[in-house]
Amino acid sequence: MKNIIQTLKKIPAAILGSPVNVKKIILCQKELTQNHNAMIPEDFLELLHNFNAVAYDGAKIFGISPNGKIFMDIVLANQMSPLAGNPNIVVLGCDEFDYLAYNTETQTYQIIDKEDLEVLEEYSEIEPAVKHILKI
Repeated sequence: MKNIIQTLKKIPAAILGSPVNVKKIILCQKELTQNHNAMIPEDFLELLHNFNAVAYDGAKIFGISPNGKIFMDIVLANQMSPLAGNPNIVVLGCDEFDYLAYNTETQTYQIIDKEDLEVLEEYSEIEPAVKHILKI
């Protein structure tokens, strides 16, 4: 995790959100569950404790009620996603063509094609998944 955090800090063009507080995390997890989506995995929450949302070169890592117009809220993004209501999936980010999601059933981060919802890549750890979606 430290590697991805340091990598993001070193990218001058990356827009990094302010850290999220615990109260917002709890409310978000409840809202995701009520909407029949999976909860946010612990290692992704660790990322949000450092940067509550990331925007870089057209790609986004969603945040929890993030400040700023460029960032996307994770609950809203999941409600708008064609994967909405899947109790095993939570969408965590996207680029122009793909979603970054976490699948609780397989316990993997997945890159999912936006057009046909096919799983293109699977990662057991967050770092390569975030690097893939941000293309860094």
